[in-house]
Amino acid sequence: MKEKRLLFRLLFMIITAAAVLIVTSCGVKQIGVEQTEQPNNSSIDNLKEASASKSGDPNSLNMGAHQPGIAYHSAASGIASVVSEYSNTKLTVKPFSGPNAWMPLLNNGEIDLGILSYPDAGWALKGENGYPEKNSNLRILMNGNNIVTSGLTVRTGSGIKEVEDLEGKRVASDYSGNQILSNILKAQLASAGLTVDDVEKVPVTDVGSGLNALREKRVDAVFTGTPTVAAFTEMDTTTDIDALNWAGVSPDEIEHFPQDIVDEMNEFVPGVQPETFDGGILNSKKTLVSYPIVLGASAQLSEDAAYEVVKTLWNNYESLHSQFSWLETWEPEQMFNEDPPAPYHPGAVKFFKEQEVWTDKVEQRQKELLEKVE
Repeated sequence: MKEKRLLFRLLFMIITAAAVLIVTSCGVKQIGVEQTEQPNNSSIDNLKEASASKSGDPNSLNMGAHQPGIAYHSAASGIASVVSEYSNTKLTVKPFSGPNAWMPLLNNGEIDLGILSYPDAGWALKGENGYPEKNSNLRILMNGNNIVTSGLTVRTGSGIKEVEDLEGKRVASDYSGNQILSNILKAQLASAGLTVDDVEKVPVTDVGSGLNALREKRVDAVFTGTPTVAAFTEMDTTTDIDALNWAGVSPDEIEHFPQDIVDEMNEFVPGVQPETFDGGILNSKKTLVSYPIVLGASAQLSEDAAYEVVKTLWNNYESLHSQFSWLETWEPEQMFNEDPPAPYHPGAVKFFKEQEVWTDKVEQRQKELLEKVE
């Protein structure tokens, strides 16, 4: 039962907190991870020094990701670990509040790689949905896994049972560092016939500040992602939370999820699809959604460096599986997508052609995307 899991996790958190205090007092710093919440002059200077795209050194790359505790960061760390171990390239993770924060740096060649959602990549390229300018230098290295996201999440016992119950309630909004979160919440509200005008919007900057607002009862609902991610399960140990079924459809009825609602949801988050999930913060199996993620890169990254990253991950995909749950489905069959949200990097094109997976369809898609950015 969830109560037993909560007790176990609470004890684990106490032990972990004590260990962190000891480590911190000894001045130990986590290797390969630098805390970079927002790009400032200092962080940009550091990134320029480390950037392979600027120096031409293929042996030192950096990758933009979310903050530690968020699934994107865990996946990025796993990718960095495999690339660093099985190639001559050292890959370092740079945490930010989200891709909206690090994308300008990647576009300028000050960050080499980045992990982000499929929808975000398309928006970033076009300069839409939280990306004020076109990021014409965004390129794709490979396709990743489909990620499950909870969406609107509330305190258990709040009396909020369905999405429609949020009408007039306080809902965390904006998520300035990661625009897709706002779009996900808009999509879920729309699935119940609501809009953001039907709720009281409470702006937050990122996932962590949203969780704090829910913990402190300053909001009634917030965004949460994959239910098993540490940031959410840790919150669940002290404040019992639960996600809401999308569109009010129970898991037993998911086969009959209305297609017109799926189509409307895709207007906010391209590629989103309903699916069932159980575990983590969920009190019972729920109807949630999933969408794909991609590994992106700067067009200013050298062809050789991009080729090396793709080749290493392709050839050592089994080593990715033990790094983090998201990476368990990273396999060659899934790493290539004929319909990328942005142009493939020349290094990726070279590798995929060598593997004989490049097709006339993706060649046409590549041509169309390149014409839009040139």
